[in-house]
Amino acid sequence: MNPTAKPVANIYIVNHDFVHTSSLKKAIKKPIKYNIETFSNGEKFIAHLASLTFTRRDIHIVFLGYQFIDEHEQTLMNGIEVLEAVKTINPDIEVIMLYDRDEATYGAYARNRGAFAFVPKCDTIFLRVNNIIMRVITQKKLRQKRRNFVVAIKIFIAYIILLVLAILLYQFLL
Repeated sequence: MNPTAKPVANIYIVNHDFVHTSSLKKAIKKPIKYNIETFSNGEKFIAHLASLTFTRRDIHIVFLGYQFIDEHEQTLMNGIEVLEAVKTINPDIEVIMLYDRDEATYGAYARNRGAFAFVPKCDTIFLRVNNIIMRVITQKKLRQKRRNFVVAIKIFIAYIILLVLAILLYQFLL
């Protein structure tokens, strides 16, 4: 890919487990197509996200863990709090919640708060990650095409109305 070309999507992996984060990053096929960034906790990620400017065409995908603990063993923002902050910053960002076995009960709540998917942190995530990314990208591009189509239809209708008005005005002046 051309180094000056814009990435297809921005992918963020926010997880306190460095080994899992690294494995997840390596599991992404064609990583050169994406801008991939990793964060060890939600606070750092939210600070980074708040500094960005967004356009409607940008695709942002977040793989977000639930539990975060800092180097002093203090609990930080949990995944639901980070999810809510992300959706406040930009509701178009798609968040895939990653959970351990003991965190499965948060699934329905995460979906209600705007999570795109709720996926277990197990070996299959490394197989599923590319399907999830492609599904998000496909849905986002389809929405963009729909918006473009609606705009084109509105422009066409306005053109027809102006044409009819011009014909009527011409007939009136004759």
